[in-house]
Amino acid sequence: MTPAQAIAALDRQIVRHGQAVSLRKNGAAADGSADSTVRAFVRGYKPEELAGGVQQTDSQVVLSPSALTGTVFAAGAKRLDKVLIDGRLRNIEGANPVRINGVIVRHELWVRG
Repeated sequence: MTPAQAIAALDRQIVRHGQAVSLRKNGAAADGSADSTVRAFVRGYKPEELAGGVQQTDSQVVLSPSALTGTVFAAGAKRLDKVLIDGRLRNIEGANPVRINGVIVRHELWVRG
């Protein structure tokens, strides 16, 4: 699978099964005026994934690099940035870009709060 194919497949899945979330840079305006709203796939962690500080109430947010193009998050989100999910502002505890052949094909965020 090429990076372009992987991104296209993720984009299709997020359109079908994702939800709108808003990303906010750490220190940005609390009123949300600088937020970037994108579609993402949000899920809780499975019991077997609760290790290394991950708690049962934490979530994983999967973002496509396509959704971040043209936003202040084009290079990805970072620890302590925020994500608004279903009206609840949550902290990004970790951000993991996933690559194929050196190209970022998705961003996996570990969120809490």
